[in-house]
Amino acid sequence: MSDPGPRDPGQRETTGPRGVRRSVPVTERVVVLDPASGRRAGQTADAEAEPTPPPRPGVPGYLAIDLGASRLAAGIVDQDGEVVLRDRVATPARNVWPVLTQLVGRVLAANPGDVEPQIVGVTCPGPIDRGTGSMKPIGMPMWHGFPIRRELVEITGLDVEMETPGRALALAEMWRGDAAEQPAGSTCFATMVLGDDADGGFVVHGRLVNGLTGNLGQFGHLVVEPEGMPCACGAAGCLTMYASARGIEASTNRELRRTPVAIVERTGIMVARACASVAAMLDVTEIVLGGVVPSVFGDPFFEALDRELDQRSGLGHLERMRVRGVSPGRIGPLVAAAAVARQRHLSEPIDAADATDDATADATDDVPGAEGEDDRSGPGVEAITAR
Repeated sequence: MSDPGPRDPGQRETTGPRGVRRSVPVTERVVVLDPASGRRAGQTADAEAEPTPPPRPGVPGYLAIDLGASRLAAGIVDQDGEVVLRDRVATPARNVWPVLTQLVGRVLAANPGDVEPQIVGVTCPGPIDRGTGSMKPIGMPMWHGFPIRRELVEITGLDVEMETPGRALALAEMWRGDAAEQPAGSTCFATMVLGDDADGGFVVHGRLVNGLTGNLGQFGHLVVEPEGMPCACGAAGCLTMYASARGIEASTNRELRRTPVAIVERTGIMVARACASVAAMLDVTEIVLGGVVPSVFGDPFFEALDRELDQRSGLGHLERMRVRGVSPGRIGPLVAAAAVARQRHLSEPIDAADATDDATADATDDVPGAEGEDDRSGPGVEAITAR
């Protein structure tokens, strides 16, 4: 499963000044018994108590869930893409669903209410069966055929949208990344997420391309090393064997942060081969990389990638091709999952009454309307109280 990690890569958290005390008026409240009715009545010592106003409803937001082979993460994300609350746990070897249920329940229970989720966005490894709301990731039989969408609807009472990490990153990039600063409908780029597995997405003129079954972007199964390591998909030399966290750790017998430099550079070379193939086939000049692997490997990885890419991008339409990492601190796994939920809202048809009101307002005013990487361990609810 993916990365998306519970902590956005490069994200910084600030706190306000400590030790500041506020003076608040204290009103003594006395409970008396009304002798006429025998009922209890509230009364202040100085004056009759003011009625308590009802709690203000929170602003709409998203419940974001990231399902990975190494960890599960969930959080509350506001409409600006800021994570206000998050929690994560290591993915158990068995009985994953009960653990995920508890995780989601903790997050919803800990929500202070300033942001109220309206829809659930889920990132999970593909391929995804859009009809049944289930997934069948290679090498993860515990998820095969499990109706994850239906079960999440049951425990949250909210609509649920699912995407693979790479496709979710593409949506997040158009929401919070560099692509958001370009004119709407003009963006053309591809994404690759190198997390527990490897996959991607493809955007043309501001729209995520789906393919026949909604699974376009399984770049992890591009062959980058002929006669290379066997992959569970049945092929040999797939990108996921050389550039995913699970593939790298399996080949080195070490945790990702202790990967030898030679393997880091080999990873950059393999990713460059995949990027050159994707760019040549899909005619894009920008590929955005996300996930724990580029985040942990850093400059040596990108330097090896650049050297290999120079040798493999000789086609005329690839002269301006650029491969870059995600914007630090702006897009992480939970933000990508929230982008999946947000896309559902953007694609919903406008209600007829709303459309009539909008048209009337436009005619009257003549003014157009306006419309972070991965820590794969360490459970604990974390409220983000300052930015």
